[in-house]
Amino acid sequence: MTRGAALVWLLLLLAEGGPEASVSNLQVAVDGERALASLVLRNAFDGALLARLQSGLPTAIVYRFELLRDRKRWFDRGVAENTLEVAAVHDAVTQETTVNYRLDGKLIDSRTVRERPAIERAMTRLERVPVFSLEGLPHGQRLLVRARAELGTRMVLGLVPARVATAWAESRKFRPPAPAP
Repeated sequence: MTRGAALVWLLLLLAEGGPEASVSNLQVAVDGERALASLVLRNAFDGALLARLQSGLPTAIVYRFELLRDRKRWFDRGVAENTLEVAAVHDAVTQETTVNYRLDGKLIDSRTVRERPAIERAMTRLERVPVFSLEGLPHGQRLLVRARAELGTRMVLGLVPARVATAWAESRKFRPPAPAP
């Protein structure tokens, strides 16, 4: 491959445009036997996502959660996984957007919003979503939650489909509650 062709290929790979989406402010609260996750997805709404949403096509962001057992000086061990799909459908006649939240395929919430900022907030800000049950886990072990968002696919060099996903974000470590006497 000539230097010119290699440079063109490299520029095409790097020409993504705009800041990369990222998961931030991942926090986990323990409420009885449940782990509740809150997070913010930044830079997710680009031109392609908005165009898809405004066309009336179902548009989804998939959040993947992993519950890990913290192990010092070694890889953390997986305990459980969950998927939260936040899907929006825009109705051009009523100018309303319905946002559905499905945790592992089960509908847990649904909202109807009208303005674009409200749609973005509904799809990119999660507040106290019950992502894991802590029932049966030993009280003394330290746990953490990892999360990432998948925003769909894109074509690399116009030929190869590639998944668009954020990097993993980790919560602070926490312990399951002591069993009730």
